[in-house]
Amino acid sequence: MSNGTRTRFDYTVKIILLGDHNVGKSSFLADLASLRDSSDSDCQCIDYRPNGHVDLDIWKRGKRVLTKIVDTGGQERFRSITASFYRGAQGCLLLFDAEKPDTFEHVHNWYNDLEMYTNKQPLSTILVGINSQSNQRQIPPEQAERLATQLEMQFHELNLGKNSNSVEIVNALLDRLIIHAARLPSLTIDIMPYHIRQHFADMGLDTGIGDSPERSKFKCSC
Repeated sequence: MSNGTRTRFDYTVKIILLGDHNVGKSSFLADLASLRDSSDSDCQCIDYRPNGHVDLDIWKRGKRVLTKIVDTGGQERFRSITASFYRGAQGCLLLFDAEKPDTFEHVHNWYNDLEMYTNKQPLSTILVGINSQSNQRQIPPEQAERLATQLEMQFHELNLGKNSNSVEIVNALLDRLIIHAARLPSLTIDIMPYHIRQHFADMGLDTGIGDSPERSKFKCSC
């Protein structure tokens, strides 16, 4: 920070993006990055790397949440995503393009990968359909809703651009994380690996997480 002070956060959350390489994950990140110029005091973009990640400063239920949304960076083209990408994640947005049926058909594959790499640990996930307003859509919302119900997750349609609802979808996932933690008070979830915490430290941001086991766990008291 320019004033030399460190920003204090109550929680730090890692959300991963999954889906085929052509579904619009990069566009989703870029849409969130536009919040750098936003006057919305409840959600601000504080760091953005195209095809990499976007970091959001979000006020949620009176708590300040540092939300890191991570893209696969093109690795999905070669099926070369490693376990390190999934490590430390508390939430997932599983995307498909409503104009491209194959991206919808591959949702099951991505879901299976998610379960495999997270050892079937509870991970709040939302199914997201992009290009939902297009006249060329091939996947009706009812079909996506059925799949989401089958996989026990919510379904949201994502609109990019002028009428974007990107922030609403991120907030919906954060709500699920809070509810999930409240229902399972004994559950502790790793916030994020040390090297990611160090990344924020280098930016002058205080995640409020130390190296002790007690402070490196997320417990919601909402």
